[in-house]
Amino acid sequence: MSDKKPGKKPEGPAAIHCKVKACKHSPSKFEFCAEHFDQFKFGLINKHGEPCMDFEKKQEQYEHFKHPHKKHA
Repeated sequence: MSDKKPGKKPEGPAAIHCKVKACKHSPSKFEFCAEHFDQFKFGLINKHGEPCMDFEKKQEQYEHFKHPHKKHA
């Protein structure tokens, strides 16, 4: 019999960089940097750090979401 418990990941070195290929920032949540984690939550990138199929359409919506228009009182 084995001493390994099922479902546990082997403890190794933590991720050094964000999952997105060109990003060199240190990860904060789910191996994404803060900016890419927001994009992941919005649906721009998948859990592997790759852009989604309708990336261009969602990116426009994401930019609009990040920079809302200020209402004049």
